[in-house]
Amino acid sequence: MEKFLAKFNHSQASSSMNDNPSSLIDDLNLDSLEADPRKRVPIAHYNNPRIKDEVRKHYIQKGLCQPKMDSYPPTKIGKRVRQFCKIWFEGSYSKWLGYSVEKDSVYCLCCYLFKDDFFHGSTSEFYTKTGFRSWNRALERFRKHVGDVNSIHNKCFNKMLDLSNHHQSIQVVIDKHSQKVNHRT
Repeated sequence: MEKFLAKFNHSQASSSMNDNPSSLIDDLNLDSLEADPRKRVPIAHYNNPRIKDEVRKHYIQKGLCQPKMDSYPPTKIGKRVRQFCKIWFEGSYSKWLGYSVEKDSVYCLCCYLFKDDFFHGSTSEFYTKTGFRSWNRALERFRKHVGDVNSIHNKCFNKMLDLSNHHQSIQVVIDKHSQKVNHRT
């Protein structure tokens, strides 16, 4: 695996790469991957499928960015002041909802990791790139984002669960297949 790793400073490249999709990443240093969802390099920028898979596994193993703060920054929406509620990290949103302290916005980990496998475009970039922060309608919008059983979010969530299960890992499947082929010869 070491031959696929190389030093790469994502913090310097992150802002420019978010704007330039032609900048593809062929090398990777897992330690340089950002925990804050807003600072992450889009998955589509990882050119090599094996590296893309390693990035996905890294973020799944690392877990969600869910800082439990006493209070979150207030945002004036209309005449009322609203803010993110840490209770949203519990229940049905707990397995996919991540929070960016820097941008005071939320992101969807599974859609960040797998949305491009199902859809190529800018739909729902609120949860993968720009962040969502309309706190006055958050629960309604979270439910809308999740959608029905066949929604893109649920497909992405299932792929995330599959990859998090060691026995479903792409590399494990390839290795097992290679072992079977080697035993037959």
